[in-house]
Amino acid sequence: MKNKLKESIGFKINITANIINSSFNQILNKHEIAIEQRAALEILKYEENVSQTKIAKILGKDKTTISRTLKTLEKKGYILKEEIDKRTNLIKLTSLGENVLEKSSQDVKDFRAKMLSKLTSQEIEQLFNTLDKVILAVNE
Repeated sequence: MKNKLKESIGFKINITANIINSSFNQILNKHEIAIEQRAALEILKYEENVSQTKIAKILGKDKTTISRTLKTLEKKGYILKEEIDKRTNLIKLTSLGENVLEKSSQDVKDFRAKMLSKLTSQEIEQLFNTLDKVILAVNE
């Protein structure tokens, strides 16, 4: 029986994600921030009324993982938590958080452009559509 692992779409997506994350982490390393931390900061900058639950939902991560990310960001002074009630905190971006987003923004733009440089706009759209279909199939 032939090993079908390399022919699995899940395997290919996982390998691709690992390569992207590894490369992106190397780039963000000079800004002393990790991918999930920067993603959380971006969400805080562009979304309104952001809670831990909202960040977890947007990133497709569990609340425990996001909690660790937010604790790290809070220790670095990049965010502030504002307690709404015993169960809910609104999270705000600080000026230090804004600063790290700004300092890393060109590297992020360059990385995103490089990642898509071999694809046409039609291929990018098709890739997004295909990945959305995979997500729907898995979530059924």
